[in-house]
Amino acid sequence: MAALDRGGTLAVAGIHLTDIPTLNYQQHLFQERNLRSVTANTRADGLAYLAEATRHRPTVHVQPYPMDQAPTALADLAADRITGVAVLMAD
Repeated sequence: MAALDRGGTLAVAGIHLTDIPTLNYQQHLFQERNLRSVTANTRADGLAYLAEATRHRPTVHVQPYPMDQAPTALADLAADRITGVAVLMAD
């Protein structure tokens, strides 16, 4: 977690794991880092998913916004007016 970049997500996916060490909020989770758990996932499940994603490439709709329109982008996201992701573009 300490090596994870700002806004990054660590997915803990396993059938059997040892206990997770104690987390320090400021060091490990601050700056919008995410810790997620995934249940009932095996290595074979992961390989099958990657094989399927290779055959049927996922696509993402990107809605760009100029940086100064960040409040509009957030409002559009909150109102569910965007299908996909909103991306703030640097000037």
